[in-house]
Amino acid sequence: MAQPGRRQGFLSFFSGFIVGVLAMVGVLYFTAPQLLPLPQPKPETPTKAPYEYYVIIDEATGATIMYVSVVTVNPGDELITEDNKRYVVVRVEENRAYARYVEDVKVRTKREPAP
Repeated sequence: MAQPGRRQGFLSFFSGFIVGVLAMVGVLYFTAPQLLPLPQPKPETPTKAPYEYYVIIDEATGATIMYVSVVTVNPGDELITEDNKRYVVVRVEENRAYARYVEDVKVRTKREPAP
């Protein structure tokens, strides 16, 4: 059987070890943020120059189809004109977007029954 003095010495050593570990954790907790470098802000990505409006031009005829404000026009965007012609934007140069005619579309009204 273990001697009482030996057991008490082990408990004393173990409790001193735990107190030391906790003291080190406390010191690191309060000093580490001061020793670590500050987080750097994310570099800003250059943004595309916004335009007040875009002019959408028919690629084949050069005629102006419409003016668009509020949104940015990108290649691949589609639009339907008031005379039900569908166009796809093929390229954008500054605030001029060139669109290619695709097809005539049938737009039904609320009064027409669904197919």
